[in-house]
Amino acid sequence: MEQPTFENVLYDVDDSHVAHIVINHPERHNVLTLDTIADIDSAMRVADDDEDVHVIILTGAGKSFSAGHDLSGRSREPKQGWREARPGSVEARYDLEEKYYYEANLTIRNLRTPTIAGIKGAVVIGGMMTAFSCDLIVAEESTNLWVPSLRPPQAGTGGELMHLPWDIGIRKTKEMLWTGDPLDVHEAHTLGMINRVVPDGTLDAECQRLAERIAMMPPRQIWLTKKSLNKMLEAQGQLLAYELHFLYHQLGHASDTMQDWGARGREIMKEGGMHAWLEFRDGPFREQDKRDYTSEVNGTPES
Repeated sequence: MEQPTFENVLYDVDDSHVAHIVINHPERHNVLTLDTIADIDSAMRVADDDEDVHVIILTGAGKSFSAGHDLSGRSREPKQGWREARPGSVEARYDLEEKYYYEANLTIRNLRTPTIAGIKGAVVIGGMMTAFSCDLIVAEESTNLWVPSLRPPQAGTGGELMHLPWDIGIRKTKEMLWTGDPLDVHEAHTLGMINRVVPDGTLDAECQRLAERIAMMPPRQIWLTKKSLNKMLEAQGQLLAYELHFLYHQLGHASDTMQDWGARGREIMKEGGMHAWLEFRDGPFREQDKRDYTSEVNGTPES
């Protein structure tokens, strides 16, 4: 059977009934442009419709799984299936984020075919949303799980699809979002967010090993079990919680705080490019991390 081709992802089905979908922009750490998200969505649907595919593996080419959504301004709106709305309006942002950041990830969650995300390097905000929409996660030891979306000038709410409370619990989610600090991959494993942590350089092999083991199971029983477990989460309110968070996220975009910080961020990017924008976002947090709070709080003993 001839394999389909996509502009932004590689697609292949091997002899062990495993489909491999690879995000293929390693020169940019696989940032998720709208076109790339559309290709991931299409490739996932093709694999799910193929009776010869028993497991899907999603990975990223190069050093990283994905550095998240495209923040450079170069991401363009795909022409297919777009709804009419005034550019820059609340409605336009809602429609875009619902289609590409929310519904596309729920598509991955709801596939009949079991999915494995193999993650490494940078896995940032949108990259995390895509990876953790998969059923199972295998991560290399040096993986960097990071959600700095509340930091200025982004001033977001942690992404459009909020997986974290379901994966690591409410308190750890608050800490991760409110500090913008990375989550250690071994701690993520202990919390149940990741299935397996493997040595760097062994990710593809371990994903294949796990996929082939699952592919030995009866596909119908895998699907029924997946559907049952997903329904258990839905009975606990998962989909309603996702929808409510998405609405709060849209409110965050429309807030005065977001508008002010966003305008400042655009000025900085125009003046100094992406590097300056990232320095504006993360520089103050690096400086604060260097402070010696023990000495400051305890003070210098009097002589």
